[in-house]
Amino acid sequence: MAGRPGEALPRDLEDFMSASKDGIILVSFGSYSDVDKPEVVVKLCNAFTDKRNRLRAIWKTKDKKICSSDAGRIKLMPWIPQNDLLADPRVQIFVNHGGLNSIIESVYHAKPMIIFPIHADQPANAAAAEFKGFAIRMDISDFYSETLLSNIDKLLDDSSYRRNARLSSAILRDRPYTAAQRVSAMIDHVIKYGDEHLRTGAFELSTAQFFMFDIFVFLLTACIAILLAVILTCYCVYRTCRICSRKMSKRS
Repeated sequence: MAGRPGEALPRDLEDFMSASKDGIILVSFGSYSDVDKPEVVVKLCNAFTDKRNRLRAIWKTKDKKICSSDAGRIKLMPWIPQNDLLADPRVQIFVNHGGLNSIIESVYHAKPMIIFPIHADQPANAAAAEFKGFAIRMDISDFYSETLLSNIDKLLDDSSYRRNARLSSAILRDRPYTAAQRVSAMIDHVIKYGDEHLRTGAFELSTAQFFMFDIFVFLLTACIAILLAVILTCYCVYRTCRICSRKMSKRS
């Protein structure tokens, strides 16, 4: 999904980026070009246009009316050449939703990230990126502009984030063959030797075994047996207590 170097940027983007002395924040939520809740958009806009923010912002959004109070600090676009922008050294931070493609491209170009996961695999992707030390995860439904500003400064001032991003980029790039070369080699391998030795043992399993129905049936049976044993034990204890209480009442 990554490995393509950046190409020349359109003139309008080049002019906007050249006017920034400290760099650019790239903002994109993938197919979620517009964040659902207006209050979230306001918080993001307030952070990006705040005078304490040293960076200009390029934001992928269809709504060109947001952040109109400070049009010189932020550029709103319905589509962006994301890979080309991430490859540009003037882009300092990537704010995104944690989609796998966005994370891979960002890592390839060694850009630290602020991630607002929305759903599906994005929370797990964001957690992994934060664990690797090149991203900060934030909750899109519960954050403040001040917190976002603080995290932007943290990524800029704490060299460990950029160092970890460069390390991850080096690991991702350190492949002696391209994807096309690897595919070609595997095709030649199968033509020469067939694919029997490459086939997983899963093909030998029955449908029940493949979908682990036998394991589920065993676990369900065990749970039912334990539940019945607990119920029977409770019933026996209850009966014993009643018998004892009757005997005690007769003696009294």
